[in-house]
Amino acid sequence: MGEIAEDMLDGSCCSLCGQYFEHPQKDLETFRSVGIYVHEYPVACWACWTPGCGYEKAEVKTF
Repeated sequence: MGEIAEDMLDGSCCSLCGQYFEHPQKDLETFRSVGIYVHEYPVACWACWTPGCGYEKAEVKTF
């Protein structure tokens, strides 16, 4: 299986569009995100999610 497909399954990126999720925690020195947020289950980003899409809505925004 491809790396992006695995990322969609673990919720690192949107299962519909492939955008990666930004971790809400910030580095205290640079004020940048500490990396990718992993939901641990397939989700749809805020832009793709609709009530009938078949996925839960993501907890965080994309990059």
